[in-house]
Amino acid sequence: MPGLLATVVLAFFIASCQDGRRGVNPGDVAPDIQGVSPLGEPVTLHSIKGRVLVVNFWATWCAPCMAELPDLQALHTALKDRGLVVVGVAIDDSRENIQEVVKRFGITYPVIIDSTHKTKRSYEIRGMPETYLLDSAYQVLVVPDPEDGSPVTKIVGPRDWAQNRALQVFKGLLQ
Repeated sequence: MPGLLATVVLAFFIASCQDGRRGVNPGDVAPDIQGVSPLGEPVTLHSIKGRVLVVNFWATWCAPCMAELPDLQALHTALKDRGLVVVGVAIDDSRENIQEVVKRFGITYPVIIDSTHKTKRSYEIRGMPETYLLDSAYQVLVVPDPEDGSPVTKIVGPRDWAQNRALQVFKGLLQ
């Protein structure tokens, strides 16, 4: 029976690799995200420049996502002049709903609407919200989770991005 289990696991792994699903790993150049802004203008992740990018995946139907948007805006406002750019990636919703959320929360950072729905697959998004940190070459960073300090490639779930611990993590990355 253990041989059968190993065969099934190996077959699943091979199928996953052939399917192009492997997620995003530390040091990888993050896959580009192509979409439109809330105003309908074409935009890509790799066209957004900064020393550190905080790429936050969210949806309007996700209550924890909505709860953390004000903190992400505060983080962006506090550190944008030092080279940090928050990028919101809205998935699974209409442009009209996303426009309303951007207006309601006063979001000034770039928002990409993933109208192709390829992002969930290329980043292997499993929960909402999910956040990655990228350097200026779009490489995925391993960073301390602002919640508990553990090293992570992606942060799953909402965080208080405006708290002092989170600000210290980002200030360290911007030096």
